[in-house]
Amino acid sequence: MADFDVDRFLEIEASAIQKDAEVERIMACFKLDPYDILELDVGCVEKDIKVAYRKKSLMIHPDKVTHAKAVDAFNLLKKAETDLMDPAKRSFLNSIIEEAKFEVKKAQPLNMAPTDPFFTSPVYKSLVKQKTKDLLIDVELRKRKLMKKEMEAEGEVARKQDEAMSERKRKQEAQKVWEDSRDDRVQGWRNFQAGKTSGGKMKKKKPSTFRPPKAVAEDATPYSKRPTTSSASEGF
Repeated sequence: MADFDVDRFLEIEASAIQKDAEVERIMACFKLDPYDILELDVGCVEKDIKVAYRKKSLMIHPDKVTHAKAVDAFNLLKKAETDLMDPAKRSFLNSIIEEAKFEVKKAQPLNMAPTDPFFTSPVYKSLVKQKTKDLLIDVELRKRKLMKKEMEAEGEVARKQDEAMSERKRKQEAQKVWEDSRDDRVQGWRNFQAGKTSGGKMKKKKPSTFRPPKAVAEDATPYSKRPTTSSASEGF
């Protein structure tokens, strides 16, 4: 039986612990900051990006790591490398970082010189990192609000299009019903003109029900003429 290699076993265990730790580090990073995920400075060159990505991707590859978040960490790592290799995205990110530096410097006393040790201290770097995070979050929120408005506008357009299609379909169906019943309408009109019923038979004319008004009986009282004013005066 071969001797158990304790040193080799401990090396493997240490390697596994380091891989899990790297997965957890990546998952704890700010997702919108690829420099933080790849642990690179703003001034890094393309070669630095490729080397950092290759080293870390081999360490946390899902096929070699049993950590539950290995796939998520690997995807974040790949996205960080893609973003930094994109000139437009990297330029935008760098502009955000420069704005963060400006905001942090503006918040310091006016008499602080640019060469002050504070601007190379961990405190300054931490403040810049936090301000960068705040600015990126603000940009992301505005982007999402814009996308939401665009989606709502597209939904409204789609709704109106559906309504227009439904109305057009309704009119087409009504037109078809009208056209299908055309022969019946024509035949009905012809029957009406010919005096026929819907069954095609001639309509029987009803006998006239006209009755003359009853004669009013004349008054039997003889008519007497009222004397006029002149006749009455002649009697005096």
